[in-house]
Amino acid sequence: MKKDHDRFELFASYLYKLEEIEHVSAGQSFFQREASMHTLLLFKEAAGEIIVDGQICALHRQKVFLAAPGASLKLVVDPGRSTDYYQIRFRAVQAAENRFVPVALDGPIELAIAIFEFLSDKAGEIERKLRSKDSWDRMKANILFQEMICVLFKDTLREQSPSPNQTLDLTLDYMEQHYHEGITRNKLAVMAGMSADYYSRAFKKKVGKSPMEYLTDIRINQAKQSLVLSRDSFRTIAHSVGFSDEFYFSRKFKAATGRSPSAYVNKIKYSEKIASLKHLLTGHLVALGIEPYAAVINNGYPVTTQFRNTIAIGGYKPDLEKLMTAQPDLIVTCEFRDFEKSQKEKMFDQIAPTITLPFFQDWRIHFQSVARIVGKEKEAGEWLERYDYKAERTRKQVSRKVGDETMLIVGIGEDSLCIYGQRNLGTVLYGDLQLNMPEGVAEIRHYREITPEELAGYDADRILLTSHKHDGTREMDEAIRRQAEALFASRRWKELKAVRGGKVYDIYNTRHLYTCYTSLSHDLLLDKTSQLIGSDSSSPARL
Repeated sequence: MKKDHDRFELFASYLYKLEEIEHVSAGQSFFQREASMHTLLLFKEAAGEIIVDGQICALHRQKVFLAAPGASLKLVVDPGRSTDYYQIRFRAVQAAENRFVPVALDGPIELAIAIFEFLSDKAGEIERKLRSKDSWDRMKANILFQEMICVLFKDTLREQSPSPNQTLDLTLDYMEQHYHEGITRNKLAVMAGMSADYYSRAFKKKVGKSPMEYLTDIRINQAKQSLVLSRDSFRTIAHSVGFSDEFYFSRKFKAATGRSPSAYVNKIKYSEKIASLKHLLTGHLVALGIEPYAAVINNGYPVTTQFRNTIAIGGYKPDLEKLMTAQPDLIVTCEFRDFEKSQKEKMFDQIAPTITLPFFQDWRIHFQSVARIVGKEKEAGEWLERYDYKAERTRKQVSRKVGDETMLIVGIGEDSLCIYGQRNLGTVLYGDLQLNMPEGVAEIRHYREITPEELAGYDADRILLTSHKHDGTREMDEAIRRQAEALFASRRWKELKAVRGGKVYDIYNTRHLYTCYTSLSHDLLLDKTSQLIGSDSSSPARL
């Protein structure tokens, strides 16, 4: 057991890349091949035997097998019996001296799994997302695969079945992610390895509600977001969150909220008591002419400190007690993972209806979503028309000065440097204004921290200096100033093409006024770019 423990601890240090997943549900009774990658086989239904590198294993339902690259695989199903299984191919790599090298998992061929139903459903979700045309769905497929690998190896390592509390947590997670599907108490009980009655009692003791009451709460909360953010009919929304029809949905919704779906939407859209938990959403509200009722306020994003009537609910993160005291009608926020709510966000839902926008959505979609929430869709459309007109006018002005020259955006932090990519300032400079990126920047989605020595690898004709990870304090102002001065004094800085040509533009003392990924900051950045480049106001002092 000690050997297995050490082996799986080593597995935890590897990185895993999903390549292919195939769901085989036909009557295939035999196959023989060599595994070109790691191969994971999850058998939902089967009878017969599987032979991996000459090792024979009995084959029946709810079995999981792992084959390393190069292993020979042979599957023989009993006559007259069909198979139903997932075949997943993936790669494993290990970090070694600033590079990654392939590794083969030296593990048991058969993996002991306590909760097969959970893994089977996870495999189904992975397959759907990997087949999607949406690149973000394919990214999520690989994230879900990491979760599957984690569960597989942890379950295999345990000598005994997981505790009842662990199995209940798995069903809670399952409901959070599969609320739109047909979920029954019996299915959840099977996943937990309990009888239906015992599962219900254990669930209610842990959560305070029955499993189906908890599932209804999840569905109602998801419906609240769809009601506010989409123009879909009640029938479409009802089906999308797992209700059989719109009439049953309306009854459940009114029982949970005290309002019909239509009354709920009207209350939200005409409310002035909106709490914004993220600067980028606050910026959208301000662009629409709305000072939020409550917001996170700090000097890192100077716009927020100009508010006169906004209730401060935290400096850098929302304070739950202050948020509760403010009693907003609606909370808006965004998270990195739009498919999984954090525990804190679930608490937000207890304070007021909470709309969560995916962090990686385009800023225009964020802006239009916020406008839809506050009933200002027309105003948002007019704002975007004005923005596009200004962007085109600025692009022509800047193009006459810059031509085909490249522009690099460098962020200066307390003890770090970064290259900004195609998000934040990049969405304006590289997107709206169509400035050329230096080689390598196209690969950076958000930002990439670098060493001063790596700057030469992005040697651009022009450089825009801004801040990186500024917390809004005077101490950070001073730390960034010292970091900048040290950079400017270095030989490697003075040798850069933009520095030698006197084409460095300095806005790092503006904190995150221009770097925030929001409509307001982008509009301000257009004006600032016109001022800096249009008048060619680079910083010869930085030479």
